[in-house]
Amino acid sequence: MNRLASGLFAAGVIVAFCACAGGVSTLPPAPLKSFVPARTVSALGAAAVYDGSSTACSVSYDGVIWYAIPSGAFPPIDLRTAKCGVSSLRANAAAPRPAWSVPHGKTQTRFIATSLTSAKGAPLNGQQSVETAAHAAGLPVSWLVYNAQFLDGIAPYNDYHRANGDDIEANANSGLYREMHAWFPWFHRAVSVEGVGQERHIARILSLKLRAFWGIAWNSHGVDGEYDYGAPWGSYCADPKSYKRPDPSGACPLLAFEWTARDLTRAYLSGHEEYFSTDPDDVLQRAGFSVAGAQTYVRAIADSYAAAGESQPIVMMSQQESGQNTAPGDAAVLAALYDQAVKDRMMVEPFAKAVPDALTFSAAARAVAFPFIAGGINLPSPILGGGKLYPATIDYHDAKIGMTFLSGHTLPTRIFRYADDGVSHYDVPFPTLPQSLYPKLEKAAFGGGTLALEFQAPVALRFGVALWSDPRKLKIDEDGAIPAGRAGEVVVFYLQKGPNQVRIHCMGCSGTTLAYSL
Repeated sequence: MNRLASGLFAAGVIVAFCACAGGVSTLPPAPLKSFVPARTVSALGAAAVYDGSSTACSVSYDGVIWYAIPSGAFPPIDLRTAKCGVSSLRANAAAPRPAWSVPHGKTQTRFIATSLTSAKGAPLNGQQSVETAAHAAGLPVSWLVYNAQFLDGIAPYNDYHRANGDDIEANANSGLYREMHAWFPWFHRAVSVEGVGQERHIARILSLKLRAFWGIAWNSHGVDGEYDYGAPWGSYCADPKSYKRPDPSGACPLLAFEWTARDLTRAYLSGHEEYFSTDPDDVLQRAGFSVAGAQTYVRAIADSYAAAGESQPIVMMSQQESGQNTAPGDAAVLAALYDQAVKDRMMVEPFAKAVPDALTFSAAARAVAFPFIAGGINLPSPILGGGKLYPATIDYHDAKIGMTFLSGHTLPTRIFRYADDGVSHYDVPFPTLPQSLYPKLEKAAFGGGTLALEFQAPVALRFGVALWSDPRKLKIDEDGAIPAGRAGEVVVFYLQKGPNQVRIHCMGCSGTTLAYSL
């Protein structure tokens, strides 16, 4: 019996139907008093995102869990009700970044710089510009070769390896591997280069005794024929039988790496992951940034990944095709990204080192908060009803479920139930759980260091909530609690069909109103 359950027995509460490993115990429903606010609540109508107030206030999206916001500016939050007048609230589309998205301590983020080689005849100055930026920042590049036709010259790569510790990786092909070993005596096959717009060759990867592949396009909706929507970002331990989902055993038979890191908030909320990424062409040609603006933007993305890595080891990918690093501004933007990764003291690793490293942590549950970073094209979000000021997001996944939360939301806005996704194809996205099957949060109460939440669940489900308060202040002590940097905490548990009560041991809580993370 865990400590929480023991305490509830001591208090005379009967533990009920599930004390599931890896999450918080669910308990039989006991009467909860609905939270009654101390002041009159202003209903704001439809949900809207705000990032400033003329007075200190408490606000809520669901009317159950509330957040105390200060007078002045604060990170954007999505809300429906407030204990102050609607005239007190304001929205600034150029919201400053929250402090929690700026590195504040040692990070566990791994930075992998890669460059997909271009076809013969492409300008070699693009290849050299990638290497120049990497050498100046003091980080190695992993050059990615899909086939021999995309390898223009041999000598430069040998020079890069000697001077900068670069490595080179290739598609899982035995014939290509023989050529690579002949051309590059230092070649060490660590990851298969799997392109977009075609199926990944998982059986062949495993037959050649590889443990990893690269090329998942996170959140993709058909760009270049790729529909990897639903697959985790960064690195994850893939199921060999359905490579877009985490391995259900929680083991790590096969490691998957994404194509390149995205702005997790703007990519999701805009529906255009191809605009908001770490690829210089994306931000300059698609997202409408100036060169100087793009440099500032990619530095902020790097900061956000470094800050997220303060509470867990994660991977930040960077990929820029060598043949495309010739457009005006590309080299400067890539150099800014590389420079910031080093300034943020990320662990910079080529794939030869990153694969054995990432195998040690990529099966773990992960919760990562990402802020709204302003700049470039200000797209209306279909998820926000056309709003252009975006709240932050937390992305969570484990071996059974993937969830995304908007800032201020206790419940996720999308759920991927990985048990439903037994087959993966490059051109088929994973479906999200229908909204009709989402549990409803009906009440909350607090007492004796315990936050009690009452749910009504249409089906049995692994589920979770997000609390947008600094985990160091919440002091939650549960197996299923995963900090998302300094922005918030996700708590996961199992719900049975019907009424459920979940109790979370939260020694830093003082009620159902929490201090909003700034």
